Amino acid sequence: MNARTARVITLGLAGACGFMALVGVLAWMGAGRGYGWLPETEAPPVTGVGRIDTEAVVMPPDSEFAEVRQRPIFNDDRKPTPIVEDVKTDTPPPVPLNITLTGIVLTPDVRLAMVRDNAKNEAVSLRVGMPLPGEQQGWTLTEIRARSVVFKNPQDETSEVELEVAPGLTVPPSPRPTPPAGAASPPPAPPGGNAPTTVPGQPPPDRAAELQRRIEERRREMREQAEKLREQQEQVK
Repeated sequence: MNARTARVITLGLAGACGFMALVGVLAWMGAGRGYGWLPETEAPPVTGVGRIDTEAVVMPPDSEFAEVRQRPIFNDDRKPTPIVEDVKTDTPPPVPLNITLTGIVLTPDVRLAMVRDNAKNEAVSLRVGMPLPGEQQGWTLTEIRARSVVFKNPQDETSEVELEVAPGLTVPPSPRPTPPAGAASPPPAPPGGNAPTTVPGQPPPDRAAELQRRIEERRREMREQAEKLREQQEQVK
């Protein structure tokens, strides 16, 4: 900072101090004592268009509006609008349950019921709380048991569906061999049927193999569906 700048700053500060001193002297001498706040007075009432009515509006009796109801101004023909009564529609009857329980999966992590829609011949896997698809969506799976499931509809009707068991296969009778000459003839067949070809209490070999094959196929389908459901749950998580 040079001497010229310091001189200018000093003069400015000195002028500010002198002005403040002058204001203080004028205040000490009584300058400005004649000014003050106006006294509080009640505002004059407002008249004319801007007046606000503080009284509550009282509606005229309902009988005075009879002409307005008989000749509505918003109708072109000035005739009252006819009152249309609500038409109560009958609730459609619930759709009967038409399914077949084909499999049940009960594990610590998965509880699954596999059913087949007999109307559409479609297979679907359900968990507790899931409804059936399509026209039978009013039926919801509520319980999965060891060999049956329980469905419930909005009318609080329940239906228990048993697990389908593979139907028995009929085995054609085996032809009886002709005994050689001189051999003892076999015992006669019981009346009303062919001679038994299997041991009582045991299924024929062909039927046992077919049942075993069906059981293995059903187990494989159940494992595949359970695996798909587990993958879907992992994707959701």
